[in-house]
Amino acid sequence: MEQVVNLDSEKFDEFMRCISVVKDHCNDADIRGGVLRQRANENTSVFEIDMTPLIEDVDLPISNLKEKIEILKMFSDQEVTITVYAPEGENGYFVFSDQYSSLKFGMPDLEYMDNKFMTEDELNAVFSMDEEDLILSAEISKFISDRMKIVSGGFNIQTVEVNIEGEEASILAATQAGDQHASFMTGIITEKILQCNSHMVITPFIIDHDGDIVFKMYNTQPGVTSNRFSTTIASIDINMLTRSALVDTGEPESDEE
Repeated sequence: MEQVVNLDSEKFDEFMRCISVVKDHCNDADIRGGVLRQRANENTSVFEIDMTPLIEDVDLPISNLKEKIEILKMFSDQEVTITVYAPEGENGYFVFSDQYSSLKFGMPDLEYMDNKFMTEDELNAVFSMDEEDLILSAEISKFISDRMKIVSGGFNIQTVEVNIEGEEASILAATQAGDQHASFMTGIITEKILQCNSHMVITPFIIDHDGDIVFKMYNTQPGVTSNRFSTTIASIDINMLTRSALVDTGEPESDEE
């Protein structure tokens, strides 16, 4: 079987940005039917990137992702053709080419890839997100997420805190020593009255993106949240899903006397 996709320079740049989103968190990119859906290396989060507007329904398994991204940068600002050869019963390969040069990569053995494609059924088995379990929904502007990225680098932190007090939530961060603090958003109206907090990986807030981030938190089982983060790179939808512990901090105050 042969699959061919032609990308102009703008679309190739979008493609590179999409796969670069996962390069620091995944060793490989297992794209099936134009969709990347796979666990990060630490297994606590999942990336889901629908690249069909760029590469249609191409199957493109890329091993040693960070290394290959550096090589593929040679095609920047060029029109690029991606050709995937997957002969039945033979080792396949794929080729990136422009009017000047070409790069050929052998197809990796899917069984030995660290980051494997997840089907929607596999994803739904891990992340249950029924609307009746929704705790909060917030839209985080690019302006705020850029600040979160700056602070996370300055504080050298990997997590951010969502603190829920009754009907309102806030998003906070602190250094490990606790001597520096940042408050990113306050007054987020919650869907349920709770008194709790959750420390979640900060990656979904600070990955490369263009649009605002729609953040939804679900209390799927006692003491655990499932979290969905949705944004865009140009025309491409980017989703991340994570899980985190939900810790009770006391009973919410009642207005009744």
